[in-house]
Amino acid sequence: MITMTPHLTTWHLIFYIVPATAVVVGLAVFRYRQMVTKLRDRLEVRHAERERIARELHDTLLQGIQGLILRFQAIAERIPEGDPIRTLIDQALTRADEVLVDGRDRVHDLRVSEGATKDLTMAFESLGGELQEDSATKFQVALRGTKRDIDPVIREEIYLIGREAILNAFRHAEAKTISVDIVFESKHFLLQVRDNGVGIDPGILKAGHKPGHWGLMGMRERAECIAGTCSISSRQGEGTTVELLVPSHIAYVIRRSARWSTLTQLLPGITKTK
Repeated sequence: MITMTPHLTTWHLIFYIVPATAVVVGLAVFRYRQMVTKLRDRLEVRHAERERIARELHDTLLQGIQGLILRFQAIAERIPEGDPIRTLIDQALTRADEVLVDGRDRVHDLRVSEGATKDLTMAFESLGGELQEDSATKFQVALRGTKRDIDPVIREEIYLIGREAILNAFRHAEAKTISVDIVFESKHFLLQVRDNGVGIDPGILKAGHKPGHWGLMGMRERAECIAGTCSISSRQGEGTTVELLVPSHIAYVIRRSARWSTLTQLLPGITKTK
């Protein structure tokens, strides 16, 4: 019977363990890169399609509506003021202007935001500043944690989710204060939009959207597209909180020096990812 010396046993263990470890790490790296690349490719295709739709809406529908408004305004000016027909036309034109503004807002949502491609803090401060011009609501943006570079494609989706939450708060919350927290955590990127307004009707919150309006549902769908989660909590009379969480390995631009620590966090969950 041949017995192996401790020295020989150790070298045999190293011979088997090192290649096995290298294979596992290699598969993890491949799976990680494949997962992130697939997600970002899908988002880039989606953004390109949004840009195409936005151009078509602007060049056809919105321009056409603008032309009709101008024609009806010319007709209305030929009718004496005080005439009931002139009053009805003026009311219809006011409503048409509102529809046109809303349409332009939606086209803006479809287009890539120049502000979001630079810095989220500046983009949200700029948006809040514009909305504050016609409001007495106090608006503030706070940044916490060590700032990290965010992937441009992911940053655009984060901005659009935050923009929808801020617009809803200014338009519907009747809040005295609206705050935006941008938090760089080690495992997640967190965006939180809070107000102290009237809150959301429990029925609307339970249904996930208001009939004929898709802002709340749209925020959740955008979050799912970037492997994140968007939660909305609200109590009537106590305000609303919109919270977006995006995994760090999706949100942040990972430098070479940081890849190993990221992979060690991902290894337990990568094999479970479908």
